[in-house]
Amino acid sequence: MEKERRVRSAAYLRHVRKSPCLNCQSPYPSAHHLQFPQQKIMGVKSGDEYAVPLCHKCHMELHAYGNERIWWAIRGIDALIWARDSYRAYNAAAIKRGRV
Repeated sequence: MEKERRVRSAAYLRHVRKSPCLNCQSPYPSAHHLQFPQQKIMGVKSGDEYAVPLCHKCHMELHAYGNERIWWAIRGIDALIWARDSYRAYNAAAIKRGRV
């Protein structure tokens, strides 16, 4: 079985933290790694391309809720689309700047 690639980019995570919390719009988010887009591996987060901005309060609420897909659905937020669009835009901008 081929290993799934997991992007690691401190620069991209800094970029994610510049956006407001996806749930409450707090301007002080951390980067939350979505748990469902990639196969689970014990002790390994999904790739940074699946990081979204969540403030500490919302981040803790999500983890306490348990089912991440339902937590997002209740709020009417498609975090996976946000993550994909954000990562795609970040890379396009990096290419324009000549950094990729």
